[in-house]
Amino acid sequence: MKNQTPYNIFVLAVFIGLIAPLAIQDGMFMDGQIYAAVSHNLANGYGTFWFLTFSKYFLADYSEQLPLFFWVQGAFFKVLGSSLYTERIFSFIMAILTAWNISLIWKLIYKDQPQLKSIIWLPIFYWIMIPVISWSYIHNVEEVLMGVFATASVYFVLKGLITENKLVLNILISGVFIFLTSFCKGIQGLFPIVTIAFYWLFYKNMSFKKALGYSLLLTLIPVVVYGLLLWNDTSYQSIENYFNNRIVRTFTKSYSATTDNHFSLLKQVFEQLIPVFILMLLSFVAFKVKLKNPPILINWKPFGFFISLGLAGSLPLMVTLEQRGFYLTTSLPFIALGLAGIGAAYINPVLNLLDENSKGIRNFRIISIIGLIGALVLTGFNYGKSKRNEDELHDMYAIGNYVPENTDITIPRSLNGNYGLRAYFARHFHISLDYDTNNIHTYFLSLKESEAEIPAGFVPINLELIEYDFYER
Repeated sequence: MKNQTPYNIFVLAVFIGLIAPLAIQDGMFMDGQIYAAVSHNLANGYGTFWFLTFSKYFLADYSEQLPLFFWVQGAFFKVLGSSLYTERIFSFIMAILTAWNISLIWKLIYKDQPQLKSIIWLPIFYWIMIPVISWSYIHNVEEVLMGVFATASVYFVLKGLITENKLVLNILISGVFIFLTSFCKGIQGLFPIVTIAFYWLFYKNMSFKKALGYSLLLTLIPVVVYGLLLWNDTSYQSIENYFNNRIVRTFTKSYSATTDNHFSLLKQVFEQLIPVFILMLLSFVAFKVKLKNPPILINWKPFGFFISLGLAGSLPLMVTLEQRGFYLTTSLPFIALGLAGIGAAYINPVLNLLDENSKGIRNFRIISIIGLIGALVLTGFNYGKSKRNEDELHDMYAIGNYVPENTDITIPRSLNGNYGLRAYFARHFHISLDYDTNNIHTYFLSLKESEAEIPAGFVPINLELIEYDFYER
């Protein structure tokens, strides 16, 4: 079947439906909300590129991550303003760019196989069906930008190797993108450096000497850039702060651990891929039913290449006990590409048997269009709603609209660990929460029915709050 439009529309509907209806709603995973707050601060003159800030009394010197993500997202805030939809638009655009890069890589790998080349929707479909992928773009984690850079870096390497055109230039461009990937979250973004080595291993179309030389050239770019940054006192201090705070802490502080098993992430990789495995099984069944025991023609080279590349970006994360599913978002596009190569071997012969003018295809086209319209309508229907922390958000907005921007609010020590609440106030109103009761500010916030002692001289303010009580001196 030459006309892929119905399938493109269907995948577009799934793409929008899995991300936009939830992304448009208020409320966000704590890390994503903190990232949005830091980016928003940078855009509004709080902190600098090298020395970021989150809140006046908590992470005032924000060195949890390297600065690139916040600078890029901050640019969106400068252009689009402070609306809560700014970070949603940013993440959605990153999803589109990553999908675009996946399609470019697919067309490059199968450039000499027109039928496979035309089903660019398949790797995107596999990728977006991985649960943590849509979750990441809904919740503004740094991996959404890293995924763009990582897929771009691999594309340019492959472009040079496959087309044999301007190879050195493409490798240099790829090296820049590898640096950009790592300049979001550090070492874990360097994994595309192994792209040429894996390409040599599976395709065997260049000598080992050339593969080694090109790999060294690819590695040279981030090495040189980091060398220049470490030569400068300001950038050196920023990177050192990040290294001591984030890298050293991850390996030495038990409170950083999110699991007690180093192989937890490997299990998460498998669990995240279950929907893709189901889709592949359905393709296999359709293949067997439609073609009645045909020969199976699978090109294992791209499968091995992309799976290895994806695992290179995933498995090294197991060296620490700080393992979270969304850390995989950067490497999963390559695993999706690898699995799609297998799926295509079953799907393409079935598609070739279908008549694009048949009733079934016409109905599928209609269903796809209805699905696309439904995804857009559902997104609009969820505008103004909250997907999490609804009561907390209600109280935060009520307080933020009552007090001046940049206000400091005292909280009891029992609220000190509510980092999400800190992030909401910092992101939307530049309000800082301070649990130092020896330095009482004009306003005091506590949970309803808590045992926190209300400072003398404070009276309650009736803002019709749900979870909190609010007091003014």
